[in-house]
Amino acid sequence: MEIQGKNDMIQTSSSQHDEYRLAFMRHLPKRVEAVERRIQRYRAEGWDTSGLSLLNDDVQRLAGASGRYDLVEPSQHLHALESALGDHLARKTLPDPTQTDRLLGFTAAITASLAAHPDAHEHSAHSEKAPEKYWQRWVGDAAPASDEPEPIATGASAAGDGTNATEMTSSSQRVYHLSDGDALSFELDQRMETSGYELEPVETHEELIELLMALPPQLLIVGASHAGALEAIGAARRDVQKRFGGRIQLLFLAGQDNLATRLTARRAGANAVLFPPLTAADVLKQVQTLLAPVVEEKVRVLIVEDDRAQALFAQSVLNNAGMLAEVQQDPMLVLESLESFGPDLVLMDLHMPQANGAELTALIREHPEFLRTPIVFLSGESDPDARNDAIDAGGDDFLTKPIRPKHLITAVQNRVRRVRALQQPGGPMMSARDEATGLFRRAYVLDLVNDALGAASDNRDGAAASGGVLYFEIDGLQVLRERLGLAALEQLLVTAGGQLATQIEGRASAARISDSAFLILAPDLDDSGLDALGQELRSNMMQHAFEAGGKSMRLRSSVGICALRHGFVDASALLNTAERACRDARNSDRGVKRYEPPKEAEMAQESVLVEWMREAITHNGFELIYQPIVAVQGSQDAQYQTLLRMRDASGKVMRAADILPIAERAKLIVDIDRWVLTRVMSVLQQQRASGRSMRLFVPQSTTTLAAPDQAAWLKSELTAHELPGSTLVLETRLDDALMFRPVLQVFAQAMAGDGVRLCLGQFENTPEANEVLAQVPLGFIKLAHKYVSGTVTQGLRDDLREIIDHAHKLDLQVIGHRVEDATAAAALWMGGIDYIQGNLVQGAGGSLDFDFNAAVL
Repeated sequence: MEIQGKNDMIQTSSSQHDEYRLAFMRHLPKRVEAVERRIQRYRAEGWDTSGLSLLNDDVQRLAGASGRYDLVEPSQHLHALESALGDHLARKTLPDPTQTDRLLGFTAAITASLAAHPDAHEHSAHSEKAPEKYWQRWVGDAAPASDEPEPIATGASAAGDGTNATEMTSSSQRVYHLSDGDALSFELDQRMETSGYELEPVETHEELIELLMALPPQLLIVGASHAGALEAIGAARRDVQKRFGGRIQLLFLAGQDNLATRLTARRAGANAVLFPPLTAADVLKQVQTLLAPVVEEKVRVLIVEDDRAQALFAQSVLNNAGMLAEVQQDPMLVLESLESFGPDLVLMDLHMPQANGAELTALIREHPEFLRTPIVFLSGESDPDARNDAIDAGGDDFLTKPIRPKHLITAVQNRVRRVRALQQPGGPMMSARDEATGLFRRAYVLDLVNDALGAASDNRDGAAASGGVLYFEIDGLQVLRERLGLAALEQLLVTAGGQLATQIEGRASAARISDSAFLILAPDLDDSGLDALGQELRSNMMQHAFEAGGKSMRLRSSVGICALRHGFVDASALLNTAERACRDARNSDRGVKRYEPPKEAEMAQESVLVEWMREAITHNGFELIYQPIVAVQGSQDAQYQTLLRMRDASGKVMRAADILPIAERAKLIVDIDRWVLTRVMSVLQQQRASGRSMRLFVPQSTTTLAAPDQAAWLKSELTAHELPGSTLVLETRLDDALMFRPVLQVFAQAMAGDGVRLCLGQFENTPEANEVLAQVPLGFIKLAHKYVSGTVTQGLRDDLREIIDHAHKLDLQVIGHRVEDATAAAALWMGGIDYIQGNLVQGAGGSLDFDFNAAVL
């Protein structure tokens, strides 16, 4: 029965795919024709950046769908057109007449390939278009119909109602109109086409649903005579929004105003309903309202702070985030500032001369017009009683100094957004969930977290205290953005959010907290339950096949976990800690990391280590050891891996993995990296003086490579040591490269003329990793440990062969490191590896006397 059920699911999925494909085939010629008309119009009237961008987005969607539905030749021509448009956007240029003719050549090729497709005749759509000005025969003062095409209005509206055509600009938004076929419908269609909307009139709800599934629009208009199909249309719209992401507005033109009609429209999820009597101008005005971009008024923040430096810091952060921030340093003038500035939120210091923040808050709350204005305290106060007094006086939240800029921005934006949602018709529960993903809104979940933190603090010492949050982040966002484009990436992340919402339904609450990160609150789970949930969500996300840009892909993720019981003051502090745990998880094998507060003894020990590191930097207290990197095919070139070590007070050797995370936290990593490079260059200089040339591989953090003066510093050191850059290979990890690819690109380009090369460590065969190979100038890659272990499967061998072949095509050399046994070495040799490093060859040590001439593998 289980097998039969799976087969039925596969058949259903295949049947649905075929259904979508047929619908797309029927309507693709119309879409290509519409694209061609828009290009011709731009050729005649001139291009603009907005129109170019929107046209590129539409072509990108058509190209992706064509690939998804196996229309090979049309897809190739659409991708060529998309590439040509994208090139203009990237270079910030507009097509000239010759280039526009080239674009029209692409559309002609697409049309020809569609006509030649084997299914073209079977699936060709039959449609008739009303004669020009056909609608005017029902208008009493209409001019006689003409056979000449009507020009696009550029001054007064063609409707003659004084509306400016520029104000009616639709930016070529796609609208499907399930028409009643009456005078109002024809007049509305004519006006919408004149206004520049990409209009598709349809006659039956079956055709509308079919078209909706093939290529989603921005708006559906349903006439009164199709009221019986409105709920079916609403259900299809919800399904399409779930599959493709984005919003599709639904406008219903009702035939009568009664309870049954309103109930039907609500069940269908209509965004707007218009009741008779109606005119085309009324409907067009509603269309413009539904499709107009949401322009939210800037957030206004009043900063009450007597410390000028602190006030200017907060003002600068908020202004740079697009808000309007005003400073009031005199607490006695706060009421006047509130009345004149009218802020959405007050950011209040707690300790000020003449009047403290709690007293001012109580006075502000005495004025009814400021009763609902959020007041958030920003203070270094750590006394819980003082904080409670401030909240009791009427404060809404408490932020702790010093605060990171992004957390200040988030705290202010979320609080203001929540207040504005409360002021909207329907109240906050209408907007608690995001319609596209099913996730809760950020403000809603952050409020839940604050409530949960309050409950945990009441029971902090009790054995029953439980619950925590998961910071779930999609890895490689920059790579995905460059690969897919912003529109396709956003659709992918919306789909991923919907997948996440489905998995945790009934168990936890989640919200999208940033572009690629989600915050999940699980108030009833203990530590083991939180760990299990993190592993489950990460595994399911990696196993799920997502579609984006016409391709199937799987998403990697990292999960940071933080329990509620650790005494966090607010959601912002908890979020900050969970985010740091997520960063640590990205560097771990499991991809999941739970925050554990440092024990007092550990904190003291770390403090001692930091002091030792400072001493080591100043007095050359670090040590370097070396491990040979041997060519499989034999070579006289001497090259070694450089490894950092430090001894503690007892003389015990500490490895780099024990040192560098602490150095990062203490902000010593750049100093240590530079110490290593300086020592390495001194060693190379000595070797050259004795007649030996060699190359040293030196690990460096992305923090160091991102330092503004690092390239200039390295160039000057190479000159001072009289060394060619080719003697150095700087090594960084793949995960860091995925996050900081622009940094690597800039640094590699800056050092390219000096001969310094980069090596990418822990390399795995993924599309994101291959994107890095294509875009960052490299010389070497080092394989991830799974490819060099003694238990390499056939699948890994195939993967290994693919990595090496691809690297060699890019003129890169491949190193297998941490090789411990002959079986792993044999697998690497069969795969075509260039170099081997590991204890099988020789362990790491302090000497540089390995005999590369006699090395035999």
